[in-house]
Amino acid sequence: MKRKPIICGILIILCMLISVGNAENHVDGKALLEEILSSYSAENVALSRQVQIVHSAVNFREAPEGKVIASLDGGEILECLDEEQYKGALWYHARSEQYGDGYVISTYEKPIWNNQNYWPLSEPEDTISVSDNMYLFAYWMGTYQLDHGLSIIEDTGSDKALSMAPMTIRGNMDVVPKDMKIELAIKLYEYGLICLNDAYDQLRNNTLSFETRDEVASDVLWKHYGTDNVWEIMTKQSLVLFIHVNDLHNVGVLLTNRDRMVSNALLQKLVEEH
Repeated sequence: MKRKPIICGILIILCMLISVGNAENHVDGKALLEEILSSYSAENVALSRQVQIVHSAVNFREAPEGKVIASLDGGEILECLDEEQYKGALWYHARSEQYGDGYVISTYEKPIWNNQNYWPLSEPEDTISVSDNMYLFAYWMGTYQLDHGLSIIEDTGSDKALSMAPMTIRGNMDVVPKDMKIELAIKLYEYGLICLNDAYDQLRNNTLSFETRDEVASDVLWKHYGTDNVWEIMTKQSLVLFIHVNDLHNVGVLLTNRDRMVSNALLQKLVEEH
């Protein structure tokens, strides 16, 4: 796959203050988060092979931004075939039992992980519902970044701020673990942010050379994020820290009350553990 050179611009500073806040919400969010983190065993979950429509009246197209084949209802399940980047957006190549093969932009559908059902949304449609697998991934990604110095925790008066690494190393590939692309790609599969395909087995096959697995990981990341530059991936965060905009499947602009509570609890946990 031909890759365009990454042009480094001004990186988004990711910083979120951790405060005590409302005690009741803090306790509830912490309990919800701990329940999520303790509920799933990596050996027993069903990895994603399908996508589910998570919005009403979603266009199913012949190609990305192409002719509309049909309008799909919220909750409809499609076989996931592949991912494709088009004009900076992620699209799913999927198969409908009724309409055959087509494409849906990722904003309005998400991979099904561990047989979870994402529709109907528990809150009004102008809000975001962050599913359990997204929090599992965010916790892994936050822990990974902090463990390797790619994110840091700073004192800001009486609070603490969790932010990207200092400008002195931000964007420097020398400080990134050599196998990060491989680890990141594997976790995207295991936490259901990418539909299962042959690349997953290749990434986990230790009999293959590191160079081969690294190349497979690069292809996976290019399809999913439009780049394999991990610094660029890490800086394009959504309303939930450590979740990339492509992985939030945003159908609105607001977080639900549950989303806010669990997200705050996750950040607090990361601060306390580091």
